[in-house]
Amino acid sequence: MSIISSVTAEPIRVEMLIDYLKTTTRQHSKQDLDFMFSPPNGKQNEESKTSTFKDVYTVAESLGLIRIEDDVVKSNILNKKTSTLKHIKNIIFAKEFVQKDSMALAISWLQTQRSIKPLHWSAKIIDVVNSDLNDKYDGLDLTGTDATRWRHFGYWCIYLGFATKVSIDGNIYICPDPTEAINNELNDIFSTRKELKIKEFLVSLSSTLPVLEEGVIRKKINDSIREGLQLPENVLSLATSLALLRLAHRKVIKLIHKSDADSVSIQDNDSNHIVSHIEYLGN
Repeated sequence: MSIISSVTAEPIRVEMLIDYLKTTTRQHSKQDLDFMFSPPNGKQNEESKTSTFKDVYTVAESLGLIRIEDDVVKSNILNKKTSTLKHIKNIIFAKEFVQKDSMALAISWLQTQRSIKPLHWSAKIIDVVNSDLNDKYDGLDLTGTDATRWRHFGYWCIYLGFATKVSIDGNIYICPDPTEAINNELNDIFSTRKELKIKEFLVSLSSTLPVLEEGVIRKKINDSIREGLQLPENVLSLATSLALLRLAHRKVIKLIHKSDADSVSIQDNDSNHIVSHIEYLGN
């Protein structure tokens, strides 16, 4: 069972469980935690509550965040100062996890979509995936007769900082948007220098966010994109481009063009910006 198919394991539920286990010294059974995080409300029976949390335990265990011994749920997290979000992100993008779960590949596919053409919250997304990619990644687990898995995947992308949900004329859409995911990495990337060449920046960024340009997961997806959908070399996707432009607009970074340096093209809807360096201004 993958994260995408575990549709009742919403990221906030997984985070709440892990955050609690990180701070408590008490031992709790699954039943104790079921009651704590989903107390009876007169409508929910015990069977449905257990079914809801079964996926939460399954996902948390598959991520290696917990272990269950004799029905007692225990935390596997040693570095408790690191946020649960960062722990989850690092695991989802780890090579061993990518080999058994399609979440990272699906996130990378989403980043190739054009933000100016948002995807409907109730879309039959499997048709879009299969029209974009060859049969190697058939469906990316975004299957089903309705949009349940697609919406569940959307919530995870929003949690991880790779998407936003927007309302247009009463309709709900999801847009690829890695702004927050990128923003969360900037302090580490610019820890020793405040200005980097754009290609140095992208390589450093892709080491922790391999679903973006230059990343090993993104390269897997790019190799499977159907002919005619690939971007020219040194042109960033619209999603990454707009994320960098948003961060520049917030004055978190400054995008610089030096004529004598290697550069990339950043898309801005119908126009492009040439960028050779990025300066970090701080959050």
